[in-house]
Amino acid sequence: MAKRLIQPNTTFYPAAVALITTGADRPNVMTCNRIASCSAEPARLSISIRPARYSHDLIRSTGEFVLNLPTPGQALLADYVGVVSGREEDKFANSGLRLASASQLKTPLLADCPVNVECAVERELDLDSHTLFIGRVLAVRVEESVLDANGDVDLSRAGGIAYGCGTVRERPTYDFTVDSLRREVRSARAG
Repeated sequence: MAKRLIQPNTTFYPAAVALITTGADRPNVMTCNRIASCSAEPARLSISIRPARYSHDLIRSTGEFVLNLPTPGQALLADYVGVVSGREEDKFANSGLRLASASQLKTPLLADCPVNVECAVERELDLDSHTLFIGRVLAVRVEESVLDANGDVDLSRAGGIAYGCGTVRERPTYDFTVDSLRREVRSARAG
């Protein structure tokens, strides 16, 4: 089969979506699709975040983050928390996402997500457009329904959100304005 040479990029779809909680004193949440398991023993995962993001500074200041896996029913929330800044508005008050205490970190986790992975940053690597944060996994909280017969996390049971190939890089999966997205989130909370 013939292959075509395209411009270098990392837009391989579908891409898993996670909600990253950061900050202990004034928590924030952001959407991230640049995530990877990078070590099994000890367990580590990595997230890659642009330095301009509010969460970037919070991770640097606390040295920790929680990776929360949302359900398909939370796609609108994932879009919302990915396009508005925690510098400018309280995403939790506006979205209705509930926080819960983590077991090993000061950074809270999202109570409404079926999987929460608590990570302490061990290393950072500056990669021009993003910083790669490598976190050692300290604790994993999982709803029983997401575990397989061996007690392992089965992401197919969680549903999960994946951005598809129609997605414009680092944008939600449909055309929107920030104000219309805010209205949709408010309407979903009220309804």
